[in-house]
Order: sequence, then structure tokens, then C-alpha cells
Amino acid sequence: MLKIALLLGGKSTEHEISLKSSNFIFHTLDKTKYKVKPVFIDKSGNWIIPSNFEVNLPDIKSISEKFPLEKISDEYKTEFISNNKIISQNGISISDLDCDLVFIGLHGGDGENGILQAFLEMNSIPFTGSSVLASALAMDKERANFLFLSAGLNVANFINVKRKDYSLGGEGFLKNFHLNFPVFIKPTTGGSSVGVGKANNIIEIVSKLNELFLTENSVLIQENISGIEVSCGVLEKKIGQSYEAFSLYPTEIVPTNEFFDYEAKYKLGKSQEITPARISKELTDSIRESALLAHKILGCKGYSRTDFILQNNKPYILETNTLPGMTETSLIPQQAAYAGFAMKDVFDWLIQNALESA
Repeated sequence: MLKIALLLGGKSTEHEISLKSSNFIFHTLDKTKYKVKPVFIDKSGNWIIPSNFEVNLPDIKSISEKFPLEKISDEYKTEFISNNKIISQNGISISDLDCDLVFIGLHGGDGENGILQAFLEMNSIPFTGSSVLASALAMDKERANFLFLSAGLNVANFINVKRKDYSLGGEGFLKNFHLNFPVFIKPTTGGSSVGVGKANNIIEIVSKLNELFLTENSVLIQENISGIEVSCGVLEKKIGQSYEAFSLYPTEIVPTNEFFDYEAKYKLGKSQEITPARISKELTDSIRESALLAHKILGCKGYSRTDFILQNNKPYILETNTLPGMTETSLIPQQAAYAGFAMKDVFDWLIQNALESA
């Protein structure tokens, strides 16, 4: 049987979402084909590695219901260690992974921006999802936007602000600000809409920048595009001797919040998600073609998910996720179900794609 190390947690702001995604991945993977060893990465970056493949995962749903967000990781770590025999829990011990392949269940930060992918490549360990370059490009919203524009995709006007430049120039740095209000402000390399905020004037921009630059080095400011929010997944399936990418049917997102933020994405009842989206066939085709183009121009592999806003029947691309959410209620599982694909099979495709291209 193939031995898989499933990485979960991580140092990013999306740590808790990774725990939920990885729980779904762990319980969905075909155990008649794979021996799966979950490896918990705490918020300090330590890899907590069980000594065998008979691992008991903590109940993330129960923990999430009992503890506030800031306590979930600590409780999960405590239960993970107490439930399993641990061979290594300080730093990173590659030899203790004892695996044929790493299934990346992380989101955001060093798990999605190419750093982990480079580390695994350097150690000749196959892994699911996109390569170093594609991961880095997709995570960097500024560079991804320039690539999208070069491919003819619609992108709302934007500027990128570096903490270093802002700290030197202060509020005067924005004196020649030319974007139309309102604008959205978000970490250039963030994900899951963590840290995203809306600003209606320069004062609100300054307030949000001061908040984000406490933890971020680079921030993207982009003109607001209002309209229907949709998201479209792309999968790769083996056809003949190679893996071919194809787009799924997009999901329409109706957030109860002002926009599809972290709470709307991951807290029950904060959004309505409708698959397929209630849009025309022409718009559906346009979204699917655009998501596939974004996947290809970034060089993604295995899967991706691209978010859009439809304004006046024109799709504007927001971002592409190379490690999209994989909770029970995440968008790609919804879209795969509509297309008639079992997630167990989708995960098989990801694993085989990773092994054959290693």
C-alpha cells in the first residue's frame, strides 16, 4: 500500500481551516489503497510526527464547538499528542515521515506560497498540488494580477503597497492615490479572505494599512467591483497518457456579510452557496474558460479554484487558490459532486498526478 503523510495545521492564519480540510481528506482517502499518517504542524512550525500509520485524529468539529478560535490549535495539539505515539515533535524530521508521498492539507502562508513545495522537492518527496513556481505566483496577488492581465482576463484597478515604503513615507505616501472608492485592502500573499477590509476614504485606508502592516510586509489595494460573486474549480484527470485540466461548474456565493470574507466562507450560516451558479450559459462558459486559463497561465497542477465578481455581465478575476479549501462544505467538493465525481476519486487523481510527475 502507498504510504501517505498528510500535512495539516501550519503557521499561517488559515491554520484552523487546514485542520478542517485535512480531517475531510483523511476520512475520504481510500484506506484500501493508502496508509495515511497525519502530521500536525503547530503554529511555531514544529512537525509533530506519529511513529506509525495507526493515527487517531482529534475531533475538530467538537473542538471548534467547545473552544474559541484562538484556543482551537492548542487543544488540537494536546489531543493529537495524547492520542498517538509521537516519534518527533521538535523542528522537522524528514526521515521520520516514512512516506511515499506528501498530501498537502495546508492553506496559506508557507504551506501554499512555494516554500514547502521547494523543501519537499529538495528532499525528493512527491507532493500533491502545484509546483514551487505556480504556488508562489498564485499566492502573490500583485504578480498574479499582471499575469492575468497579460492573458486578457479582466482585473480591477489595483496598487501594491510595501510596508517599508509606507513606513518611510507615512500617510503622505498615499497623497497621489488615484483609485476610485470604495476599495478593498488585503494582504498581497494572504488567503481565505483573512485580513480583507473595505475602505471608503483615505482615513479608512490608513487605518487598515496600520492594522495589516503589524503582520504583513505587502498589501494590495484594489477598486471595488460589485456584482455576483462566483468561484470555479479546475481539476486534472488522466486522459490517455497525460493529465488534462478541465473546469467545473461555478458556484454562486451569496454572503450575508458585506462580502465573502473569512466568516462568510467558514462560519455556518454566513453565506449561501449555489451550484451551479444562477447565471446564463454564456457567462458560465466564460467563467469556466477564465478559470481554466488562470490555472494554465500560473502553471497550476492537480487542482485550483479561481474567484470572480460578475459586474455588468463581465467577469473580473480576484485570485486563484492552489490549495483550495477541502472541508465537507468547501466549494470544490460541492462542484465535484454536481459533476458526478466522488472526492475519493478526485484525491486519487491528485495522488497519481503527483507520483507520475515526480
